[in-house]
Amino acid sequence: MIRRLFWIGVGVAVTVVVIRKGRQVVARYTPEAVSERAAAAVDDAGARLNSAVHTFRTEFSVARAEREAELMASLRGELPRDPR
Repeated sequence: MIRRLFWIGVGVAVTVVVIRKGRQVVARYTPEAVSERAAAAVDDAGARLNSAVHTFRTEFSVARAEREAELMASLRGELPRDPR
């Protein structure tokens, strides 16, 4: 009889755990939760794209200014300076 009560208790405990985890999974995949996660992913992608564009523009501007200085020096007939 004790063995039966033990296994009934184990069954009840497993059932409670399965029901709780099941509810968490259902809540996770409801349309509202899915749309929130999708919106967060889009916001993250937008932020990364914005950062990449900003970095590109900064590096492009620096390279353009350096090249412009080289071309102007070439037009004026200046020799390149020795960086030492």
